[in-house]
Amino acid sequence: QLELHRLILALIIFCLLSMAFLAYYVSNSPKIKEAPPLPFSDCGGVVAAAAGGQRAPLFLPPFTGRQRTVKAVDNSRTEPVVLVFVESIYSQLGQEIVAILESSRFRYHTEIAPSKGDMPTLMERDVGRYALVIYENILKYVNLDAWNRDLLDKYCGEFGVGIIGFFKANENSLLSAQLKGFPLFLHSNLGLRDYHINPAAPLLYITKPNEVEQGPLPGDDWTVFQSNHSTYEPVLLAVTKSSEALAHLGPHRALHATVVQDLGLHDGIQRVLFGNNLSFWLHKLIFVDAIAYLTGKRLCLSLERHLLVDVDDIFVGKEGTRMKVTDVK
Repeated sequence: QLELHRLILALIIFCLLSMAFLAYYVSNSPKIKEAPPLPFSDCGGVVAAAAGGQRAPLFLPPFTGRQRTVKAVDNSRTEPVVLVFVESIYSQLGQEIVAILESSRFRYHTEIAPSKGDMPTLMERDVGRYALVIYENILKYVNLDAWNRDLLDKYCGEFGVGIIGFFKANENSLLSAQLKGFPLFLHSNLGLRDYHINPAAPLLYITKPNEVEQGPLPGDDWTVFQSNHSTYEPVLLAVTKSSEALAHLGPHRALHATVVQDLGLHDGIQRVLFGNNLSFWLHKLIFVDAIAYLTGKRLCLSLERHLLVDVDDIFVGKEGTRMKVTDVK
């Protein structure tokens, strides 16, 4: 009995000490010394800073600049619900996809991506249950068994349903490979810089086609897409960090697509493919625009924005949290 009382007393003392340490740590946390870096914006066109402050032209990949007739998206015979195939319920990218759908108030249904086995029910009577399909790993889609792949493709073709897919390279990914069943080549594990938006991409809505991000992109696990088929329109483009990385694809200052839009001219199904995940802030905007475009604006965010400013915290808050001129800009 005495030992039990001592144990309880020790636990109470430990909890009190922990709370005191946490309070001390929070109250004495380091203050922000400088404003975070701002995204660079320049409406001057698709150019990038070169050595000596001069600007050199960047060359678009070969699958741009063609005149193409894009079929209008019509999936009105479907419910406004997104079907999300995730690797697992704990995967980071899957959780980010779900978080964006929830914050946008889009209805969705998640499934573990099947490599074999039954697909979820796609139709109910003559109505499609889903207006959009999202694959956390696009390889799960291209490597589906023939029966399920044919079932999903027929559903997408008949009901005008688009597909969004992500490809995140890892140490085991091939440096260059063709996407199975598509006239599209992937070049992985690259370091990139100087991100640009293609103003001719049909899906742009919230995202504005300015020159957005100068300098290196985070990480060296980016994937770029290459194709000579007219169905592919690049959305986001960048140049490689090193001249040797993609020497066989053209000059060093050439732009390479990291996000491409499949206009459906190959097999009648429109898709948007990402050569990375959603960690980079610009991908979140393109992801929301892709959802809007592939659902015919049925699942779409308004262009109207509201800002709520808490005067107490922002203008008279403690040092390190107050809003400054650079924050407003």
